[in-house]
Amino acid sequence: MVDKCTATGSLWPVSPSFRFAVVALGLVLFAGCHRETRVESGTRGQILHIGNGPEPKELDPGQMEAEIEYVIDTALFEGLTNIANDGETILPGVAERWDISPDGKTYTFHLRADARWSDGSPVTADDFEFAFRRAFTPSLLSQTNVYGFAIVGAEEVMGGHKATLGVHALDPRTLRIELKYPAPYFPYVVAGAPFDPVPRAVVEKFGDPYRTGSPWSRPGNMVSNGAFRLAAWRPNQEVVVTRNAYYWDNARVRLNEIHFYPIDDVESEERSFRTGDLHVTYRLPADKIAVYRDRRDPQLRVTPQLDTTFLVFNTTKRPFNDVRVRRAFALAIDRDRIVTLAGHGEFSPAHAMTRPGTGGYNPAPVADYLPDEARRLLAQAGYPGGAGFPAVSLRVAQGSRKTLVEALQEAWRVGLGVSVEIEVEEQKVFFSDIEARNYDLAFDGYFYGIQAPETILMLALPDSPENSSGWVSPAFADAFQEANQALDPAIRRRAYDRMERIIQDAAAFVPIGYLNQAHLVSPMVKGWRENALYAIDWRELWLEP
Repeated sequence: MVDKCTATGSLWPVSPSFRFAVVALGLVLFAGCHRETRVESGTRGQILHIGNGPEPKELDPGQMEAEIEYVIDTALFEGLTNIANDGETILPGVAERWDISPDGKTYTFHLRADARWSDGSPVTADDFEFAFRRAFTPSLLSQTNVYGFAIVGAEEVMGGHKATLGVHALDPRTLRIELKYPAPYFPYVVAGAPFDPVPRAVVEKFGDPYRTGSPWSRPGNMVSNGAFRLAAWRPNQEVVVTRNAYYWDNARVRLNEIHFYPIDDVESEERSFRTGDLHVTYRLPADKIAVYRDRRDPQLRVTPQLDTTFLVFNTTKRPFNDVRVRRAFALAIDRDRIVTLAGHGEFSPAHAMTRPGTGGYNPAPVADYLPDEARRLLAQAGYPGGAGFPAVSLRVAQGSRKTLVEALQEAWRVGLGVSVEIEVEEQKVFFSDIEARNYDLAFDGYFYGIQAPETILMLALPDSPENSSGWVSPAFADAFQEANQALDPAIRRRAYDRMERIIQDAAAFVPIGYLNQAHLVSPMVKGWRENALYAIDWRELWLEP
């Protein structure tokens, strides 16, 4: 806080009239001693203070893997396209326009002449070609390049094979991208990391451009092309970005700085908001949602997100290598009751992997709570009433919703007679164990930042780096390919339906809830719009007292 107190001292009243004067003077002095909050001073200077979840691992677009990193990325970098604040509308980015071939397999992007890096040099098609090649290089360990597997040669390059990547700089302002199949969602793919442009000369100055951990993306080294540039990164304290004077649309940018604060403890984050240290929180404690909602606080925002929380089973080891056991666990969960009561409004019950409405797709309704069938299947697998069932644990990342996890544990105890231990792990350890299949079953989630069912359904593909279940289904892969190849939306919808049915029958992945992003936004923040992608067009935001 900034101390704005201008006078101190004490007065001793000696008469009623003098006493009245003292009271009046005291009110003036009290008003003069107001301690200006960080939010108030930030508002005066167009400096936004925003909570942003855990500490980011990386600010290199090619290596980003978490939503909190993508939020910062949208301030620092700009892709070929932009996503508007409604989370749906595609806007021009570095590409001022693009052409699509009749078969939907070739995109030709025409770059704007005034696109500049933060050092003043032009952004070129070669910068994009370099960025795409980098994103698919195995040594860079990109976690989200799977969104671009529609590109010719992408999977082969990522697999370490010699192949020609279908990304070509035809001239400094023309980029052609060739796809293996029509991907109507492709303009979303190129709207951000890992397919932002990167300045080749700058990256190469710091050594091998295809290695992880390069210092090129650190303060003082990074050159970016977005509305802001990186000014500071103080680990576990803040990431500061300041306005980029060379940004082609700088005239529309009204914020001067954005301070992103990594705050793991949601209780602390909510207190920081109430004490005037934050304009916006990333999350809100689940048990506080009802409090703010009951008093109809306009600062509360609860927005459906393209984020599915699910159980994932390790299908490579007992007892969950038996589909009957997995289905028994799935069918014993009354999502409508459990998620409604234990989710505190932060979740909506999920009856499919794909959230209804994603890319205009609505999954067919299914019967997924069948307790009698669950008990029958468990008995058929050799564990009647839970007898003889081996010790298993449910892995949970630190910070996950305790009440929801415990409600699942109780559902299996009561419905199946099975005891499941809950193991809470630090997030890095959790993800490492899941990737190594060092678990029985896990409580996981996935934010699919593109308006397309493919982006959540690809989790179940046998070659997906996100498929930690060990489950392989040729029928699922075939349905996925059919959706990819189809230009007709009706054919794609039928393929999505088949994939959802296959997932339900196999129960390697069991949807539990859809995340509703609950956070607080100060009325001083203008232009803020809620959307399912948590997409923020920083050009639309400004601050007013």
